[in-house]
Amino acid sequence: MEELRRYRCVPVRQHGQCLYLFSASAHDLWDVLEINQRNPDKDEGYQRTLSSARVRSVSEFVDNKHVVAPAIVISLEKGAQFDETTNELLIPQTTAAGWVIDGQHRLAGAKEAARETELAVVAFLDLHLEDQIFQFVTINDTAKGVPKSLYYDLLKHLPPKRRPADVAKEKAADIADALKHDELSPLYNRIAVMPPQAGRTISLTNFVRKVAPLIQVDRTPVSEFSVHEQTRIIDNYFKGLREHEPSLFGHSPSVVFRTVGFGALINALPALFNLTFKYHGGFRVVDVTRMFDLVQFDFSTWEAAGSGNAAEVEAGRDLTADARRKHETGSKDLPSVIRLD
Repeated sequence: MEELRRYRCVPVRQHGQCLYLFSASAHDLWDVLEINQRNPDKDEGYQRTLSSARVRSVSEFVDNKHVVAPAIVISLEKGAQFDETTNELLIPQTTAAGWVIDGQHRLAGAKEAARETELAVVAFLDLHLEDQIFQFVTINDTAKGVPKSLYYDLLKHLPPKRRPADVAKEKAADIADALKHDELSPLYNRIAVMPPQAGRTISLTNFVRKVAPLIQVDRTPVSEFSVHEQTRIIDNYFKGLREHEPSLFGHSPSVVFRTVGFGALINALPALFNLTFKYHGGFRVVDVTRMFDLVQFDFSTWEAAGSGNAAEVEAGRDLTADARRKHETGSKDLPSVIRLD
């Protein structure tokens, strides 16, 4: 029979869900729990990768006799159970009895400390993965130091009935996911969930920040399309720019993958979208390329544009103004059949 560790606990019931409050040494917890670390290159796991600096900071904090007050939140499975007779939580003596939902750095730091430390623990039993993610996002959305990109990447796992702004962020994250995995897209492997490489990749945070308002209902012409069509529009936009100026998408750092450049391009997209339909007949790659070929905008001017939202707005206005000047004046109805292919 598998050996069990027994912990006296206090069961707490909330809305049909039972939580178990107990304490355990950091070493004991580390022995039986896994940390579901997120691999930046794979769609698996939801935890942040451990930061050695943060672990060391917690370790020093513990060794200086400071109290680690926030509870570690865990999900137990694989044989863990609650004994109602003794009010004990029974945890199998295994290296994978459960997962750390929140508090991985506190646990790792306390384990590394020279001083043995008891930690407060809140445990779920057999919590579904979606609910684990919901707990993780709820706890960490406003916490300092949690990458917003990770929050956006997890939005699709949250329950329905969210605010329109959250729905737009979820859709933007889905668009980013499609483009960063499409080998034919200019944004293939160029959208980073974890910290980006300056001028080489853009962060998921930045992508969602700019694209979500673009696709939110009643915001821009692009918002009227399906998510699939919005993905094609953004992809065609960057493909057309790549056809016009391939050097912007080479191996060297590019203003397109700086915050100001990407922000300016997305700011200009609604106006350029309408201009391209009006004067080039659609929004296929060939149409977008013709539009950029006609405009002949000097993107190198953005290198000195500075940073911040004001710089993005100004750079986007410059591109939009040039595009409007280079195209014919006067109105023209949009085509009844929208061509994206």
